[in-house]
Amino acid sequence: MNPMLIWDMTLSWNRRFRDRVTLPRLHAAGYGVVGLTVGGDLSTEARREAEAGIAAVVEWIAAEPARYVLIRTTDDVLHARRDGKLGIELNFQGIGPLEGSIELIGHFHALGIRHIGLVWNDANLAGSSATRGADTGLTQHGRALIHGMERAGIMVDGAHASYRTVMEAIDACAKPFIISHANVASLAPSYKNLTDDQISACAATGGVIGVSGLGSYLDDPRAMPDAMYRQIDHVAQLVGPAHVGLGLDYVTDAPLFWRMVRERPEIWPAPDGGPMAQSLFFEPERVHDLAALLDRAGYAVADIGGILGGNWQRVAAACWAAG
Repeated sequence: MNPMLIWDMTLSWNRRFRDRVTLPRLHAAGYGVVGLTVGGDLSTEARREAEAGIAAVVEWIAAEPARYVLIRTTDDVLHARRDGKLGIELNFQGIGPLEGSIELIGHFHALGIRHIGLVWNDANLAGSSATRGADTGLTQHGRALIHGMERAGIMVDGAHASYRTVMEAIDACAKPFIISHANVASLAPSYKNLTDDQISACAATGGVIGVSGLGSYLDDPRAMPDAMYRQIDHVAQLVGPAHVGLGLDYVTDAPLFWRMVRERPEIWPAPDGGPMAQSLFFEPERVHDLAALLDRAGYAVADIGGILGGNWQRVAAACWAAG
């Protein structure tokens, strides 16, 4: 068993759910849990595609029971670590699969969804996106969704949301609030990154911010471990190491992602509004180099363990309990 739990909260879009490379890489690198996005706001057939994606993931987990396990509870996390398996936590980036229905929250919880991002790269029924459009904040429907998600035992995620939407969602939450993948705006200015007051507000709920490994949102387009360290250290110095984790946002098909960026620049703009320049992703195996940087900087072993995965485990325990 790996001495520290490594939990990456965001392995991004994989619409065909046929990846046979990245998950084995994560398993071999010692990761214990990965949050796999299986749906969201990208598709006009969001519910159908999400249900098909969940079914496909469950099928290949069942086909490789010695390597993978579906994470539904924190006990599943403990069992995955004990057995040397990679736990798969399912999530949505955006509320599209819910089709505007509070009732579907329970349906998708039963299928295995454990965190949902309120918005993605455009405004929706829940609120405004950080990417484009006016920042009108959280909607009444968004508030109802938050209450429904917390009752069901699903984490509420503010990644991609506008400033007002994040702050108003935090006010609406009774449980810890997460931002699954984002970085620090003062280090890497971007519409997607967070101001210090957003970071502080998230931490005040007991929540966690997952540092993203896409070079476009770091201060280094090469996405080297020292750039990741600077993001983590800023959050830790501001609000404490208990409120930062990993949300690498690694994509399983980088050429496909960058083709989508070129074809839809309005969805993935650069901070100045132009086309986003191609950058690299933090390679998952380099998490051990990142841990070494934290150790050399004087972080306590317990704090490093929290940053690598223990902080997500703590928040999951608080949020996945229904009620």
